[in-house]
Amino acid sequence: MDGPLDGIRILDFTRYQQGPFSTVLLSDMGADVIKVEERMNGDLGRSLGLQPDGWCAYFEAHNRNKRSITIDARKPEGQAIIYRLVKDIDVVVDNFRPGVMERLGLDLESLREHNSLIITASATGFGEQGEMARRPSFDVIGQGMGGIMSNQGGGADEPPMTVMGGMADQVGAMVLALGIAGAVVARERQGMGQHVDASLLGSQVALQGLQLTGFMRDGAQTPSPQRRNPVFAYFRGCDGKSLTIGLLDPRWWPSLTKTLDRDDLTNDPRFVEQKDRLENRLALLAELDDAFSKRDRDEWLRLLAEADVPSGPVHDYAGVASDPQILANGYITSLEHPSLGEVGVVGSPIRMSETPVMPRHTAPELGEHTEAILLDLGYSWEEIAGLKDCEAI
Repeated sequence: MDGPLDGIRILDFTRYQQGPFSTVLLSDMGADVIKVEERMNGDLGRSLGLQPDGWCAYFEAHNRNKRSITIDARKPEGQAIIYRLVKDIDVVVDNFRPGVMERLGLDLESLREHNSLIITASATGFGEQGEMARRPSFDVIGQGMGGIMSNQGGGADEPPMTVMGGMADQVGAMVLALGIAGAVVARERQGMGQHVDASLLGSQVALQGLQLTGFMRDGAQTPSPQRRNPVFAYFRGCDGKSLTIGLLDPRWWPSLTKTLDRDDLTNDPRFVEQKDRLENRLALLAELDDAFSKRDRDEWLRLLAEADVPSGPVHDYAGVASDPQILANGYITSLEHPSLGEVGVVGSPIRMSETPVMPRHTAPELGEHTEAILLDLGYSWEEIAGLKDCEAI
């Protein structure tokens, strides 16, 4: 069965993480993504964490499902290939600094001469406007400048703390993929191509919409200590394993206290209302820590589930990769690698009832599909040999 973006063709000039992951998300939806790489070394992401057996988790995670073609876009012959391709392409994606695609003759206005409805999209560091627009940027810079590093560390007076390496890239990729999907819908409904930009900086700001909206109202960046809300936090069982509870609705408070066999807490004047529980959080945390220490983690999860109290386990990666709920939904799955056999991969978090969204095959070898793509474009074997001789491919 076809995916929701089946028939959409994407020419992908992206490298590293932010750009490539955005096109991976679209490829899981069925888009045909042709990855354009440099002739000799390809995407530098191929070498990040490369294992002796040839496995590179960095590249595999960000380039599954794609086809690889090597083209030197600086040569006239290489540019001619791209212009020929673009006639049947829907979206051209890059994550160069603003201005690079224009210098290569691959910006929106240049490509419109070959396809009037083409969509171009850029994963940028700082957005396309402002004095920093053309500077290089990577994940850690987006986290720092976007404020999340300060927030994670506890506020302006505390040392900043990185969230997770690649988090800004991944969020930026999701935002860009959403923008591209929106542009495709706009083209189908309104009959126009356009340019899409999504930046590391902008996506980090958007990610903190709640916190920044509050700050702009009262000017206060409230520190966020661990377990700030004592009933929206993590606890440890007697076996040393941890779980979470999330009680946003006050109706769950009596169910929690009953499950913990601590009915005395239900009407304790320190904890009766949500505001009381927040004001007396340290005292409540001490009571809850003591209660949860009486049984092991999985026994508590069973009892909490029976009482319909929102809860779940705290997993390390081994737990994530083996959790039945995660596996049942295909959030972790596997693909057959041509040389390494079956390999585990992260699946798509999106499900559609009629059009499947899923990983389809592992990442391509450098230039693996060059000849096949050129043959489909109408190049002869003699012409392909000539392109190799002049180092255009």
